Amino acid sequence: MRNRLCLAALLFSGFAVTTLPAHAACEPEGDAQFICGLPAPEDLIRVPDSPWVIVSGMAEKTSQLYLVDSRTKEARGLYPAAGARTRHDKKLYGACPGPLPKGVFGAHGIDLQPRNRGAYTLYAVNHAGRESIEVLELDVTGAVPVATWIGCVVFPAGASGNGIVGLPDGGFITTNFKDPADKNAFQKMSAGEITGNVLEWHPGTGWTELPDSAMSGANGIALSRDGKWLYVAGWPGKNIVRFERTGERWTKRDAIPTGFLTDNLRWMADGSLLAAGQDADMPAVFGCAPPACRVKSAAVKIDPRTLEMTRVIAYPGSAHFEGATTAIDVGDEYWVGSFRGDRVVRLPAR
Repeated sequence: MRNRLCLAALLFSGFAVTTLPAHAACEPEGDAQFICGLPAPEDLIRVPDSPWVIVSGMAEKTSQLYLVDSRTKEARGLYPAAGARTRHDKKLYGACPGPLPKGVFGAHGIDLQPRNRGAYTLYAVNHAGRESIEVLELDVTGAVPVATWIGCVVFPAGASGNGIVGLPDGGFITTNFKDPADKNAFQKMSAGEITGNVLEWHPGTGWTELPDSAMSGANGIALSRDGKWLYVAGWPGKNIVRFERTGERWTKRDAIPTGFLTDNLRWMADGSLLAAGQDADMPAVFGCAPPACRVKSAAVKIDPRTLEMTRVIAYPGSAHFEGATTAIDVGDEYWVGSFRGDRVVRLPAR
C-alpha cells in the first residue's frame, strides 16, 4: 500500500552498500521486538532454505531492497547497491528500455521465483522513473546473496502495480492498484469504486487482463503451488478475491472477508495463507495523526482447503510501529512490515 508521500513518481538517491548502522531507540516493547533502520518496510519475503529475508523499503528518499539475516537480525542493502550487477536478458525482456538511472528506484511489492540451484528471479514493483516491474536474478550460493538486474516490463498506460507473483516462464501476475494519474483514486477506493484490475504478462505475448478482475484497490497477490488458485487482496473491500484456473482461463470464484484492510498475502511454512493489513477504515489510515491515534495491525491465517480463518495478529500500534502491510512467519515469530516508520516488528507466534 502506498502512503500519501508515494502518490507521485519518486526519485531517490544515496543508496547504502554496507551493513545498516545500529538504530537508536530500538528496544523491545513488551512482547514486540524490532529490526530498525528499514525505511517504510512495505513488503517482506523469505528466501527459501536460507536465513535471509528480503525487505522492500518504500521510503520517499531511500527506496531500496534490503537483506535481513534472520539469525543475527542484521540488515544490509541488496539493490541498488555497489555489489549489485547488470546483465540485460534481451531474450525475455527485450522491450525493456534498460536499467533505471543511478539513484532512481521506487520499491513496492516483491516476489521470488526459483530458477535453478542457488538462483531465483526476484520481481519488484517500481514507481520511480517509470511504472514497471524490475526483474533481478538473486544468487544465494555465496555467504551473502547478490542481486543482478536482468530486465524490466513497463506497465501499460494508466496502470501501476502493487503486488506481484512470478511464473515459471519468466512471466508474472500483478495487481493494477490504480491509474497513477488519478488524483481521486483513494477517494474512489473509500467509496468502493473500481480503480484497477489484475494483469498477467508473459514473454512473447505481453499483457492480458484477467477476466472479471476489475476491483477497487487490488493489492497483494498469492498463487497456489500447483498454479490453480490465485488470491488477490481487495484492500478497501476488506477481503480476498479468489480465482481458479481451468485450462488456460482464470475464473473468479468468490470473495473471502477478512474484516480489515487486506494488504499483502504470503504463504506460510505449513501451507497456510497469511493475510495482513490495517485494522481500520480507509479514512483513518490516512487521517490518523500520532500520537492522538494509531493505525492498528491485523493478520489472519487461512486454510486454503477449508478457508477456515484464524486471527493471529492484533497489534494496537505504538509510537514506533503501526499500520501493518505484510506479515511472514520466521521460525516461532511473525515479522510484520508497514508503509510508514523505520522498522519491522517481530511478534511471537502463539
